[in-house]
Amino acid sequence: MFRIAATAALLTIATALTAPAAQAATTPASAAGVFDEILPRSLAEHHIPGAAVVVVEGGKAVFSAGYGVSSVDTQAKVDPERTGFLINSVGKSIAATAAMQLVEQGKLTLDADVNTYLKSFKIPETFPGRPVTLFSLLTHTAGFEDRVYRMFTPRDEKLPALAEHLATEMPTRVRPPGEVALYSNYGYALAGYLVALASGQSYSDYVRQHIFEPAGMKDSSVAQPTPDVPLATGYRWDGSAQVVPPANFGPEPPAGDGNVATPADMGRYLSANLVPGVFSRPLLDQLHGARFRNDPRLPAMGFGFSERYLNGLRLVEKTGDSPGFFSVLELVPEKNTGVYLAFNGGAFSGDAAAVTAEVLKAFVDRLQPATPVPAPAKLAGDVSRFEGSYDNTRLDYDSFTKVRALAGGVTVTADGDGVLTTSGLGEGTRRWTQTEPGLFTDAAGERIAFRESGGAVLLFAGDDPNSSYERVSWLGSPSTHLLILGIALLLLLGALVWWPISAFVRRGRERNPSGARFATVAAWSAALSVLLFTAGFALLMSDLSAAAVALTSGHSPLLSVTLLLPNAVLLLTGAAVVCAVLAWVRGWWKTPARITYTVVSVALLAFLGVIASYHLVGLPYLA
Repeated sequence: MFRIAATAALLTIATALTAPAAQAATTPASAAGVFDEILPRSLAEHHIPGAAVVVVEGGKAVFSAGYGVSSVDTQAKVDPERTGFLINSVGKSIAATAAMQLVEQGKLTLDADVNTYLKSFKIPETFPGRPVTLFSLLTHTAGFEDRVYRMFTPRDEKLPALAEHLATEMPTRVRPPGEVALYSNYGYALAGYLVALASGQSYSDYVRQHIFEPAGMKDSSVAQPTPDVPLATGYRWDGSAQVVPPANFGPEPPAGDGNVATPADMGRYLSANLVPGVFSRPLLDQLHGARFRNDPRLPAMGFGFSERYLNGLRLVEKTGDSPGFFSVLELVPEKNTGVYLAFNGGAFSGDAAAVTAEVLKAFVDRLQPATPVPAPAKLAGDVSRFEGSYDNTRLDYDSFTKVRALAGGVTVTADGDGVLTTSGLGEGTRRWTQTEPGLFTDAAGERIAFRESGGAVLLFAGDDPNSSYERVSWLGSPSTHLLILGIALLLLLGALVWWPISAFVRRGRERNPSGARFATVAAWSAALSVLLFTAGFALLMSDLSAAAVALTSGHSPLLSVTLLLPNAVLLLTGAAVVCAVLAWVRGWWKTPARITYTVVSVALLAFLGVIASYHLVGLPYLA
């Protein structure tokens, strides 16, 4: 859920920053000084306890440094040689490397149905004739929905075996393989399981023997519990203090759960990815090359990596985050250079991504200064067919976390001949000029593309090849849903305030039948439950990093109580609707009062209808 948000923030800031005026350095070693200039200040500004960086040129580390502390309690300094960090989804590049080693050996095949390897469980044939393959797993194109609830686990809880987890926690396949990139942790966990099946070793043993040991990575492990290396404590800033999140580990090591490495070891991994030796040149070309594009005119996915461009340089990268850690690996093949950054804070808030964007932009500026971006040559034409609301396709369609769509959508509006404006892609609104049919460029040179197929319209962002957006109808639009919820809340708030005042004014003058009194209590209680539910969600969302931690760990009393309230609303609304009918049949109250009661009942039904479409009614989070 939150890897895409952090990466999008990183890339948006990176393209917006201007190049420094300092004379460009010519080598990675001389450019590396920017980390000493920027990181201490940025860590303090963004309330991140510590960070480490390693820069390599070819097969040699030319710069490494630690900043800040690995533990707020002990004030232990970050040591790039000895301090371990959770590398999270950077571990997907390791899983892809392991899988491609076995492809080289003929033990796995990229285009074979994965069910030919699976024995204890099978992937359902949701799309006949379109099986899940290792290629689709490694390019995030297998079409699995994205599950985030309780994806991380407290370190002291027993984790299930990988095979057991894959069999019992299989997400729904929502798109045919090979159609679009949908970032999938499950897909990479499955790829790692194929490594275990094909090699006859556990995934952790295979990685240790065939990747870490040959690369000289003695303080790295994908096994849980973590190796005997001092592990930094992960934190999040709650606005006043550093807080240790409840969970940073998980049941999917090939996707990055529990993967630990020191920055020095990650420098060795960078070198192995730049200079053939530990890995063959054909294998590196497969990993780093363009294996899948959402649109042929946009940056591509590799196997375990993705590409982007900065200052005209092609960067091959992988980022990773969990509640307390953020890391990014960048390869600059043209300069034979690699950079690895790790943080023990600022992950889900986007702060670590912002720091990374600033410091990497400054580093690349010294390697190769930015040149002015020419104004895009406009291709005139009617672009109104692309207007509408678009949902991020990276959702869990079967659980309440689908509610992420309310905050993660994109709005596209036509803004003249051949020009579009978007909101929701990065910060604020962005203006795009059509340069080719369905391809648009902004002032910074970033691109977006649209695909029209069978009445569906998909939007792809060039700065995030991992994701896509699909246009939804006005009735399915988050904007429409928010409008309905807003109107319903205003009506219910009015009833919540007015009915007690009205009852107080009328006291002693008349006595309604018992059924009418019950009707009022039922509707008022339903309105109160709706307001409490809304307040609970508002409180959760007031701190986005805390909300992300609550969703991914499940360890939040506030979230648990909030998720129970819609069930009370459902029962009370049912009673209110029945009472609304009886009010007209039996003549309870005067006509204006009956109309008011009916309007409140309709508002309750509308509110329930919207939240039910996001699986917030019932107990789907217990499934």
